[in-house]
Amino acid sequence: MKKNLSLVFKLLSDFDNFVGNRSTACLIWPEGMKGIIGIILEWDFEVWAKEYEYLDKEDKLMEWGDYSNISRILDSIFRQIALRALKDRGSSSFFRSFTAHAEKYKEESISGHYYVDTLFTTFHIVFFENIETSPDRFAIWDHYFPKEWKVTTGNFKKKENIISRVLLQYFLEWAERRIWQAKEEFDKDLNDVSSNLFPETDPILWARLLIFLFSPYGENRMKSVIESPWNLGFIVRVRISRFEEGPGKISEEQRSDKINTFELAYLLFKEQFSRDNLEKHIESLKNLKYQEESEEEEKRIRLLNIFTEMIDFVREKELPHST
Repeated sequence: MKKNLSLVFKLLSDFDNFVGNRSTACLIWPEGMKGIIGIILEWDFEVWAKEYEYLDKEDKLMEWGDYSNISRILDSIFRQIALRALKDRGSSSFFRSFTAHAEKYKEESISGHYYVDTLFTTFHIVFFENIETSPDRFAIWDHYFPKEWKVTTGNFKKKENIISRVLLQYFLEWAERRIWQAKEEFDKDLNDVSSNLFPETDPILWARLLIFLFSPYGENRMKSVIESPWNLGFIVRVRISRFEEGPGKISEEQRSDKINTFELAYLLFKEQFSRDNLEKHIESLKNLKYQEESEEEEKRIRLLNIFTEMIDFVREKELPHST
């Protein structure tokens, strides 16, 4: 970066104001790391490093302020480029550059602050709130979005999959806000991300567990969850089985998805889904009374069935293993 930080800020601000006038190809087409997106991302890391280097130094407050302002402009430019990539069929090139950059710097930290936390603060909002309407949506989820970044039990247990953990945390915060503020309508963005970011889960079962975790509740938690709007859990993952299972039967893939869902939920939320708590939830659901065939009664039965199956899974997990 140039020494004259004020001039750098002015030039980047001018570029930020006119990003919309440039072609998507110009912004994202990577030539090694020399394309505009690659340059912006490299500058973003360099400025972030300076910003956090000066963060706690009283004699560097002016420099910290200058780098903080530049960081804000770079963040705005990156946000616009990422949005254009999703909207204008530029996702393949964008993800090549972005993935390489994120993986290159995923372990970089200064005084306990990780660069990828800052990088994905911007990216996750743009991505989560625009992927569902992207014309490249299926290609992104299936090919361009790294499999190592998706949230699975295996990925979560691997220490090197730092970005998967970062995305999980941002997703949970984002999902909690949307479920907490749920209205009656179907939340397409939340459903799409929930289904695809957690590829080994049963989407409907996973959604209902999230609703249970994040719905606002009062003195009677089960009653509050049941009587809150459910805006999540309306997408079924299509599986192609080798054999017809017949009416009322589920496939091996569906059974696997269900077990994977319980496994991940227990791994991430062990306290909430402990055997003792599940027993309390089941008892509470049995004590609630709603009109037969009402929406509330259907929700009560769904949760009761889920927790009844899940407690069997947890009991099996908690059995002492013979040696």
